[in-house]
Amino acid sequence: MKKLKPLLGFGCKADGQGLVSIDVDCQFPQERDNCKMLYNRLEELKIIDSMIEFPLRLISWTITINPDKFTLMNYFKIDGIKKIVEENKSKLIGKTTFIKPEVQYNKKAKYPNLHIHFFQVTDEEGIEIIDIQDMLETCFIYYENTKQFTKKRLSDLEEFVNPLELQVMTFFPMELVEFDIENGEEILDFPQQMRMLKSVELPF
Repeated sequence: MKKLKPLLGFGCKADGQGLVSIDVDCQFPQERDNCKMLYNRLEELKIIDSMIEFPLRLISWTITINPDKFTLMNYFKIDGIKKIVEENKSKLIGKTTFIKPEVQYNKKAKYPNLHIHFFQVTDEEGIEIIDIQDMLETCFIYYENTKQFTKKRLSDLEEFVNPLELQVMTFFPMELVEFDIENGEEILDFPQQMRMLKSVELPF
């Protein structure tokens, strides 16, 4: 890996094949100014790649998964996000929709809730979004408690799931829901989430 010039104060390396890795030490976008700037830039690139045009109108809704043994093992992990999106596919086909996860502990809760936020472009309904900056601010998820992942809570999660997967979710940018039209409108993997999954996989 070749060391590159820092980006917004974060160390960067290149693998020689076009892949650049950024050493991010943020758990939450609002932790520091450079964390927020990097997070906004990641989302901005996702929006640009989607080729949506501004101004536009946006509706949003949230699917909340409450924790129990079944949901913790099946949904509270990175590939569980896609499962939740697939279960709501009927609302997404033929639409331009972005999704973003949120992991939030209620006060004194042993396990967190998992919220999947959907942001869908519409013709007439919803709020008007003027430009990319307006969309970033509208879709931003603010975490009131940036110290919610205590050692005890992480230890409690280990029985059901890799807690590192939940920790990195708080820094996931919005992702566009895309379909593989040739294979029965199957939902494609979310690229940023798959890259992060590789970084937190536990060795066997």
